[in-house]
Amino acid sequence: MKRKKINLAVIFYGNLKQLPVNQSQFFDLKKNLFDFNLKKYDFNKGEQKKLLNDFKKKKIDVVLKNSYGRGHEFDLESFLELNKIPYFGSGVKSTSLGTSKLLSKKVFRLFKLPVAKDVYVDKIIWKKSKVKIIKQVKEKIGFPCLIKDVEGTDSRGISVIKNSKLSKTLLEQQIRKYRGIIVEKYIQDAYEVTCFVVGNKKLIAYEPVGLIKNEMIISGKIKDGGINQIEIPANLPKDVIKEAKRISMLAHKSLGCKTFSRADILIKNKKLYLLEVDVHPGFRAVSPTCLSARYAGQSMNQLFLEFFKLIK
Repeated sequence: MKRKKINLAVIFYGNLKQLPVNQSQFFDLKKNLFDFNLKKYDFNKGEQKKLLNDFKKKKIDVVLKNSYGRGHEFDLESFLELNKIPYFGSGVKSTSLGTSKLLSKKVFRLFKLPVAKDVYVDKIIWKKSKVKIIKQVKEKIGFPCLIKDVEGTDSRGISVIKNSKLSKTLLEQQIRKYRGIIVEKYIQDAYEVTCFVVGNKKLIAYEPVGLIKNEMIISGKIKDGGINQIEIPANLPKDVIKEAKRISMLAHKSLGCKTFSRADILIKNKKLYLLEVDVHPGFRAVSPTCLSARYAGQSMNQLFLEFFKLIK
Protein backbone atom coordinates (compact mmCIF):
# COMPACT_ATOMS: atom_id res chain seq x y z
CA MET A 1 0.00 0.00 0.00
CA LYS A 2 1.34 3.39 -0.99
CA ARG A 3 2.16 5.64 1.98
CA LYS A 4 0.35 8.98 2.13
CA LYS A 5 2.75 11.87 1.68
CA ILE A 6 3.27 14.49 4.38
CA ASN A 7 2.42 18.05 3.35
CA LEU A 8 5.41 20.23 4.18
CA ALA A 9 5.09 24.00 3.91
CA VAL A 10 8.45 25.74 3.39
CA ILE A 11 8.48 29.41 4.39
CA PHE A 12 10.80 31.88 2.69
CA TYR A 13 11.35 35.07 4.68
CA GLY A 14 14.17 37.48 5.51
CA ASN A 15 17.26 39.13 4.14
CA LEU A 16 17.21 38.95 0.34
CA LYS A 17 21.03 38.67 0.20
CA GLN A 18 20.71 35.15 1.60
CA LEU A 19 17.87 34.16 -0.72
CA PRO A 20 20.05 32.13 -3.17
CA VAL A 21 21.19 29.85 -0.33
CA ASN A 22 17.63 29.20 0.73
CA GLN A 23 16.51 28.58 -2.82
CA SER A 24 19.32 26.02 -3.04
CA GLN A 25 18.06 24.39 0.16
CA PHE A 26 14.49 24.22 -1.15
CA PHE A 27 15.73 22.57 -4.36
CA ASP A 28 17.70 19.95 -2.39
CA LEU A 29 14.74 19.21 -0.13
CA LYS A 30 12.35 18.87 -3.06
CA LYS A 31 14.75 16.50 -4.76
CA ASN A 32 15.31 14.26 -1.72
CA LEU A 33 12.17 14.27 0.45
CA PHE A 34 10.23 11.50 -1.30
CA ASP A 35 7.64 11.10 1.47
CA PHE A 36 6.77 14.81 1.54
CA ASN A 37 4.82 17.18 -0.68
CA LEU A 38 6.63 20.51 -0.56
CA LYS A 39 4.93 23.84 -1.11
CA LYS A 40 6.66 27.19 -0.94
CA TYR A 41 5.23 30.23 0.88
CA ASP A 42 7.00 33.59 0.53
CA PHE A 43 6.35 35.79 3.56
CA ASN A 44 8.39 38.57 1.95
CA LYS A 45 5.51 38.73 -0.53
CA GLY A 46 2.83 38.66 2.15
CA GLU A 47 1.76 35.03 1.84
CA GLN A 48 1.08 34.61 5.58
CA LYS A 49 -2.68 34.57 5.03
CA LYS A 50 -2.34 32.03 2.23
CA LEU A 51 -0.42 29.65 4.51
CA LEU A 52 -2.91 30.14 7.33
CA ASN A 53 -5.86 29.40 5.02
CA ASP A 54 -4.14 26.27 3.65
CA PHE A 55 -3.47 25.05 7.18
CA LYS A 56 -7.13 25.55 8.13
CA LYS A 57 -8.10 23.55 5.02
CA LYS A 58 -5.72 20.76 6.22
CA LYS A 59 -3.41 21.19 3.24
CA ILE A 60 -0.42 21.57 5.58
CA ASP A 61 0.84 19.01 8.10
CA VAL A 62 4.04 20.74 9.23
CA VAL A 63 6.22 23.77 8.44
CA LEU A 64 9.94 24.19 7.82
CA LYS A 65 11.23 27.72 8.35
CA ASN A 66 13.48 28.45 5.41
CA SER A 67 14.18 31.95 6.72
CA TYR A 68 17.37 33.95 6.80
CA GLY A 69 18.79 36.96 8.62
CA ARG A 70 18.52 38.59 12.02
CA GLY A 71 15.28 38.13 13.95
CA HIS A 72 13.31 36.35 11.26
CA GLU A 73 13.32 32.91 12.91
CA PHE A 74 11.79 34.46 16.03
CA ASP A 75 9.15 36.31 13.98
CA LEU A 76 8.13 33.17 12.12
CA GLU A 77 7.97 30.99 15.22
CA SER A 78 5.82 33.59 16.99
CA PHE A 79 3.41 33.60 14.02
CA LEU A 80 3.28 29.77 13.85
CA GLU A 81 2.81 29.31 17.60
CA LEU A 82 0.14 32.00 17.77
CA ASN A 83 -1.80 30.12 15.07
CA LYS A 84 -1.00 26.66 16.52
CA ILE A 85 0.73 25.49 13.34
CA PRO A 86 3.23 22.65 13.94
CA TYR A 87 6.77 23.23 12.71
CA PHE A 88 10.25 21.72 12.83
CA GLY A 89 12.35 23.57 15.38
CA SER A 90 12.85 24.50 18.99
CA GLY A 91 10.43 27.31 19.75
CA VAL A 92 10.53 31.02 20.53
CA LYS A 93 12.32 30.72 23.89
CA SER A 94 15.14 28.52 22.58
CA THR A 95 15.55 30.69 19.49
CA SER A 96 15.78 33.82 21.65
CA LEU A 97 18.52 32.22 23.75
CA GLY A 98 20.35 30.52 20.91
CA THR A 99 20.55 33.60 18.68
CA SER A 100 21.93 35.82 21.47
CA LYS A 101 25.61 35.23 22.10
CA LEU A 102 25.28 37.02 25.44
CA LEU A 103 22.32 34.99 26.74
CA SER A 104 23.46 31.64 25.35
CA LYS A 105 26.90 31.97 26.95
CA LYS A 106 25.27 32.81 30.29
CA VAL A 107 23.17 29.64 29.98
CA PHE A 108 26.20 27.55 28.97
CA ARG A 109 28.14 28.77 31.99
CA LEU A 110 25.22 27.88 34.30
CA PHE A 111 25.38 24.33 32.88
CA LYS A 112 29.19 24.34 33.33
CA LEU A 113 29.82 24.05 29.60
CA PRO A 114 33.27 25.21 28.42
CA VAL A 115 33.25 28.60 26.68
CA ALA A 116 35.98 31.08 25.79
CA LYS A 117 36.57 34.16 27.98
CA ASP A 118 34.73 37.27 26.84
CA VAL A 119 33.80 40.85 27.67
CA TYR A 120 30.36 42.24 26.80
CA VAL A 121 30.07 45.85 25.57
CA ASP A 122 27.17 47.97 24.34
CA LYS A 123 26.83 51.68 23.54
CA ILE A 124 25.95 52.67 27.13
CA ILE A 125 28.79 50.67 28.71
CA TRP A 126 31.28 51.97 26.13
CA LYS A 127 30.27 55.59 26.62
CA LYS A 128 30.67 55.32 30.41
CA SER A 129 33.95 53.41 30.59
CA LYS A 130 36.02 53.17 27.38
CA VAL A 131 39.35 53.07 29.22
CA LYS A 132 38.12 50.35 31.59
CA ILE A 133 36.80 48.21 28.72
CA ILE A 134 40.04 48.44 26.73
CA LYS A 135 41.99 47.51 29.89
CA GLN A 136 39.68 44.53 30.47
CA VAL A 137 40.16 43.34 26.92
CA LYS A 138 43.96 43.60 27.20
CA GLU A 139 44.17 41.86 30.59
CA LYS A 140 41.35 39.30 30.40
CA ILE A 141 41.24 38.47 26.68
CA GLY A 142 44.53 39.46 25.04
CA PHE A 143 45.36 39.77 21.34
CA PRO A 144 44.45 38.75 18.73
CA CYS A 145 40.82 38.57 19.82
CA LEU A 146 37.42 38.42 18.16
CA ILE A 147 34.63 40.97 18.10
CA LYS A 148 31.23 39.31 17.67
CA ASP A 149 27.86 40.92 17.07
CA VAL A 150 25.87 39.68 20.06
CA GLU A 151 22.88 39.02 17.76
CA GLY A 152 24.91 37.69 14.83
CA THR A 153 23.94 34.30 13.41
CA ASP A 154 25.51 31.91 10.87
CA SER A 155 29.04 33.25 11.50
CA ARG A 156 28.04 36.80 10.55
CA GLY A 157 29.11 39.95 12.38
CA ILE A 158 32.58 38.64 13.34
CA SER A 159 35.82 40.58 13.01
CA VAL A 160 39.36 40.29 14.40
CA ILE A 161 41.41 42.71 16.50
CA LYS A 162 44.98 41.73 15.68
CA ASN A 163 46.79 43.95 18.23
CA SER A 164 46.20 46.49 20.99
CA LYS A 165 46.87 49.48 18.70
CA LEU A 166 43.74 48.64 16.69
CA SER A 167 41.52 47.88 19.68
CA LYS A 168 39.96 51.29 20.35
CA THR A 169 39.29 52.06 16.65
CA LEU A 170 37.75 48.67 15.88
CA LEU A 171 35.69 48.61 19.07
CA GLU A 172 34.30 52.07 18.24
CA GLN A 173 33.36 50.92 14.74
CA GLN A 174 31.60 47.73 15.82
CA ILE A 175 29.78 49.30 18.79
CA ARG A 176 28.32 51.93 16.45
CA LYS A 177 27.26 49.17 14.06
CA TYR A 178 25.58 46.72 16.47
CA ARG A 179 23.33 46.87 19.55
CA GLY A 180 25.95 44.97 21.53
CA ILE A 181 29.18 43.06 21.00
CA ILE A 182 31.19 40.36 22.73
CA VAL A 183 34.97 40.62 22.70
CA GLU A 184 36.07 37.01 22.88
CA LYS A 185 39.39 35.24 23.30
CA TYR A 186 40.66 33.95 19.95
CA ILE A 187 41.68 30.30 20.27
CA GLN A 188 44.49 30.18 17.73
CA ASP A 189 45.28 27.11 15.62
CA ALA A 190 42.23 25.27 16.94
CA TYR A 191 40.39 22.49 15.13
CA GLU A 192 36.70 23.27 14.61
CA VAL A 193 33.92 20.71 14.58
CA THR A 194 30.18 20.96 14.26
CA CYS A 195 27.99 18.33 15.88
CA PHE A 196 24.38 17.67 14.89
CA VAL A 197 21.94 16.67 17.65
CA VAL A 198 18.45 15.24 17.11
CA GLY A 199 15.76 14.62 19.71
CA ASN A 200 13.61 16.06 22.46
CA LYS A 201 14.19 14.09 25.68
CA LYS A 202 16.11 11.16 24.20
CA LEU A 203 18.98 12.72 22.26
CA ILE A 204 21.25 11.42 19.54
CA ALA A 205 24.53 13.19 18.74
CA TYR A 206 25.72 12.44 15.22
CA GLU A 207 29.36 12.07 14.22
CA PRO A 208 31.07 15.48 14.50
CA VAL A 209 32.20 17.03 11.21
CA GLY A 210 35.65 18.63 11.13
CA LEU A 211 35.80 21.99 9.33
CA ILE A 212 39.11 22.77 7.63
CA LYS A 213 39.70 26.52 7.41
CA ASN A 214 42.32 28.52 5.54
CA GLU A 215 41.32 31.77 7.23
CA MET A 216 41.26 32.96 10.84
CA ILE A 217 37.50 32.41 11.03
CA ILE A 218 34.89 30.56 8.99
CA SER A 219 32.70 33.43 7.81
CA GLY A 220 29.05 33.40 6.83
CA LYS A 221 30.10 33.92 3.22
CA ILE A 222 32.22 30.74 3.31
CA LYS A 223 29.35 28.79 4.87
CA ASP A 224 26.90 30.07 2.26
CA GLY A 225 29.18 28.87 -0.50
CA GLY A 226 29.34 25.41 1.05
CA ILE A 227 32.27 24.26 3.17
CA ASN A 228 34.00 21.82 0.86
CA GLN A 229 37.00 21.07 3.07
CA ILE A 230 35.54 18.83 5.74
CA GLU A 231 36.48 15.67 7.57
CA ILE A 232 33.99 13.06 8.66
CA PRO A 233 34.78 11.44 10.95
CA ALA A 234 36.64 14.38 12.46
CA ASN A 235 40.40 13.95 12.80
CA LEU A 236 40.29 13.59 16.59
CA PRO A 237 40.93 10.94 19.25
CA LYS A 238 37.88 8.87 20.25
CA ASP A 239 37.72 10.35 23.75
CA VAL A 240 37.62 13.91 22.33
CA ILE A 241 34.86 12.96 19.87
CA LYS A 242 32.90 11.43 22.74
CA GLU A 243 33.29 14.66 24.75
CA ALA A 244 32.24 16.81 21.77
CA LYS A 245 29.04 14.75 21.50
CA ARG A 246 28.37 15.05 25.24
CA ILE A 247 28.83 18.84 25.17
CA SER A 248 26.59 19.15 22.09
CA MET A 249 23.76 17.18 23.72
CA LEU A 250 24.05 19.13 26.98
CA ALA A 251 24.06 22.43 25.06
CA HIS A 252 20.91 21.31 23.18
CA LYS A 253 19.26 20.49 26.50
CA SER A 254 20.44 23.69 28.24
CA LEU A 255 18.74 25.91 25.63
CA GLY A 256 15.56 23.81 25.68
CA CYS A 257 15.97 22.79 22.04
CA LYS A 258 13.54 20.43 20.37
CA THR A 259 13.79 18.34 17.20
CA PHE A 260 17.33 19.39 16.23
CA SER A 261 20.29 21.68 16.83
CA ARG A 262 23.92 21.91 15.80
CA ALA A 263 26.80 22.85 18.11
CA ASP A 264 30.01 24.53 16.92
CA ILE A 265 33.04 23.61 19.02
CA LEU A 266 36.74 24.55 18.93
CA ILE A 267 39.32 22.00 20.08
CA LYS A 268 42.92 22.73 21.01
CA ASN A 269 45.23 20.35 22.89
CA LYS A 270 42.21 18.20 23.77
CA LYS A 271 40.51 21.21 25.42
CA LEU A 272 37.04 22.02 24.04
CA TYR A 273 35.36 25.42 23.73
CA LEU A 274 31.67 25.64 22.85
CA LEU A 275 31.19 28.54 20.42
CA GLU A 276 27.44 28.50 19.81
CA VAL A 277 24.42 26.35 19.11
CA ASP A 278 22.54 26.85 15.86
CA VAL A 279 18.90 26.15 16.75
CA HIS A 280 17.90 26.28 13.07
CA PRO A 281 20.69 24.61 11.05
CA GLY A 282 20.57 24.38 7.27
CA PHE A 283 19.58 21.29 5.32
CA ARG A 284 21.25 21.69 1.97
CA ALA A 285 22.73 18.46 0.63
CA VAL A 286 26.24 19.86 1.28
CA SER A 287 25.50 21.04 4.84
CA PRO A 288 27.21 19.32 7.80
CA THR A 289 23.78 18.28 9.14
CA CYS A 290 22.97 16.22 6.05
CA LEU A 291 26.52 14.93 5.72
CA SER A 292 26.39 13.69 9.33
CA ALA A 293 23.10 11.90 8.67
CA ARG A 294 24.48 10.36 5.49
CA TYR A 295 27.57 9.13 7.36
CA ALA A 296 25.19 7.44 9.83
CA GLY A 297 23.44 5.72 6.91
CA GLN A 298 20.42 8.00 6.96
CA SER A 299 19.00 9.70 3.88
CA MET A 300 17.59 13.21 3.99
CA ASN A 301 14.13 11.70 3.62
CA GLN A 302 14.64 9.35 6.59
CA LEU A 303 15.98 12.23 8.65
CA PHE A 304 12.87 14.35 8.02
CA LEU A 305 10.60 11.41 8.79
CA GLU A 306 12.37 11.22 12.16
CA PHE A 307 11.77 14.95 12.68
CA PHE A 308 8.09 14.43 11.92
CA LYS A 309 7.82 11.73 14.60
CA LEU A 310 9.36 14.12 17.14
CA ILE A 311 6.76 16.87 16.67
CA LYS A 312 3.70 14.58 16.88
